[in-house]
Amino acid sequence: MKTSGDVNAFMASKKLYLALFLIPFLGYMFFNQDIPVTDPVESNYALTAKEMVLSADWVSPRIYGNIWFDKPVFFYWLTAMVFQLFGFSEWAARLVPAFFAALGLVMLYWFTAKITKPTAALLAMMIMGTSFEYIILAKLVITDMVFFVFNCAALVFFYLGYTNRSDTKLWYLAMYASVALAVLTKGPIGALLPGLVILLFIGVQRDWAKVKELFIPSGIFLFAALALPWYGAMYALHGTEFSNTFFGVHNYLRATVSEHPKDNVSYYYIGVFVLSMLPWSALAIKALLQGWKELWSQASPLLVFLFLWITAYFGFYSLMATKYLTYTFPILFPMAILTAVQLEIMLAQNEAEAILRWVGSPLVLLMFVYMIAAYHYLAGWELGLTIVSILLLLLFSAWKSKNGAAADVFKLLCLCQLGSYILLSLFIFPAIAENRSGKGMAESIIGLGEEKIGMYQFYSTSAVFYSGKVAVKLIPSDAGASRQMEALDWSSKYTMPIQGLTAFLEQPQSSGNLIIVPDRQRDPFLLEAAKFDYQLLKTSSGVSYYSITNPYRR
Repeated sequence: MKTSGDVNAFMASKKLYLALFLIPFLGYMFFNQDIPVTDPVESNYALTAKEMVLSADWVSPRIYGNIWFDKPVFFYWLTAMVFQLFGFSEWAARLVPAFFAALGLVMLYWFTAKITKPTAALLAMMIMGTSFEYIILAKLVITDMVFFVFNCAALVFFYLGYTNRSDTKLWYLAMYASVALAVLTKGPIGALLPGLVILLFIGVQRDWAKVKELFIPSGIFLFAALALPWYGAMYALHGTEFSNTFFGVHNYLRATVSEHPKDNVSYYYIGVFVLSMLPWSALAIKALLQGWKELWSQASPLLVFLFLWITAYFGFYSLMATKYLTYTFPILFPMAILTAVQLEIMLAQNEAEAILRWVGSPLVLLMFVYMIAAYHYLAGWELGLTIVSILLLLLFSAWKSKNGAAADVFKLLCLCQLGSYILLSLFIFPAIAENRSGKGMAESIIGLGEEKIGMYQFYSTSAVFYSGKVAVKLIPSDAGASRQMEALDWSSKYTMPIQGLTAFLEQPQSSGNLIIVPDRQRDPFLLEAAKFDYQLLKTSSGVSYYSITNPYRR
C-alpha cells in the first residue's frame, strides 16, 4: 500500500480521473461488436441516426424516410456523428451510451468526493457502475444514459452552487447548460424534474431567497441558446404537426394514457428499483432506512437533497400513466451515494458477515438468474462454459470469503460481479440480442435480391437498419390499413409504411414481391395468399420467405 499522502495526491490527480473514465468505458464497450441492434426500441434510434447521416438533414429526425417526432435531436446527433466517423456498425451504435456511462461514473466520483471523501466516492462509483440497470443501459442504443448524465449534472451543479458561496453563479450556469441539454435529449421532462427537486429542496430548507438567486439572466439566456433553436426550427419547418405529435402524443398522452396498461400499477417502480440496483438492492434498502433515521435526527442538507431527489423522481413517474423500466433510472445516482456511505461504515467496522448477508445473498441470486438466462439462450459448449464459470466464481468466492476480513469479502464479491459481467458480454448479451434482432433477416433480404419487401403482421426495424431497404408492414386486407386515427392516438407514433396484402400486391412491380412471414402468422398468411401464385424461398430462424409474382403485371 502507498502512504496516505501518496494516495491522497493520486486521488486528486488528473490521471485518476482519466483512469476512472477509461476503465469503465473500455469495459462497457467490451464485445459490443458482437451484440446486434435489437427490436423494437434500439433499432428506432439506430435507424434514425443512420438516416440522418444518409439524408444530410441534421435538423429533422426521420425514419423510413418519414419525419419522426418521437424524441428531440441530441441523441441522434451524437450517434450520427459516430456513424459518420466510424461507419454503420453495432460497435459505433453503442459507443455513445458507453461513453456517457463512463462519464456518469466520473461525475459521481467527483461529486461524492467533494461532499464526503474519496473512499466513499470510489465505493459509490463501484456500486452504481456494477448495478444491473447501469450495466444494461451502458450498452443499449437508447437515450436514457445520455439523459441520466445531463439530469444528474443539473442537480449536482445546483447543489454545489447552493453550498458554495464563492462560485455560485458558475455552478448555476453549469446547471442551466445541463438542463438545456437534457431538454434537447428527451424533452420538457429534462427541465421539469430537476426543477421539481430544486423547488422542493428550497422549500424544505425554507431558503426562498435562493429562488431569486437561481434566476440569473445569463443562465436563462444560456438555456435558451442551447435548447430552443432546434425546437424553433422544427416548428418553423413542420408547424402544428410537430407540436401536436411531439408535445401531444409523446409527452401529454404518455403522462395521461398508459401505452402498456398492464404495467400501470402502483408497485411497478418498487420492483424496478430492486431489479435495477442488483446486487446492491438489499444494502441500498438498508442505507435508505438508516438515512431516514439520520434525516430526522440531524436534518443534514445533503441527506434532505438526496432523499428529495429519490422521492421526486419515484413519485412523479409512479403517478404517470405510462410506465417504463428506465424512467426512474436517475435515482441510481443518489442511491449509490447513500449505499456507499453505509458500505464504508460496514467496511470500517469489519462487518464481513453483514456484507455477505446484504450483498452476497443478492449476488448469488443474480448469478442464478444469469445461469437461467444462459440455459434459455445458449447451447453447446457456450452454455457449458458459462454455467461452469459462474459456479466456479460462486464456489471460489464462498471459499475465500470464509473467515475473511470485510475488505477481502467485498473484493471477492466485486471479482464475482466482474467475472459474471465478462460472461454476460461474451455469451449471454450477444445471444439475447441475436434473438431480438433482424440482422439475420436483413442478410436473407439482401441475399434474395428483391426490392419490394413486405413483413406480414410484424415489423423489424433492425432488418431495415442492416439491409438498407424499407419494408412495408402488411396487415390482413380486411383489417383496413387506412383507418382514421384520433388526434392523440398511440398508433400515430408508428411511421413505417402499412398496407393490406392485396393492396401491396396490386401495385405494379417489375419483379416479384418478397413477403416475410413469422411462423405464428403462417396459417393466416397462406389462407389469404391462396389466390396468388406464391413460392416458398427459404425458412430460417422461425421466419419464412415467400416470393409472389405480381398477378397484375402486364
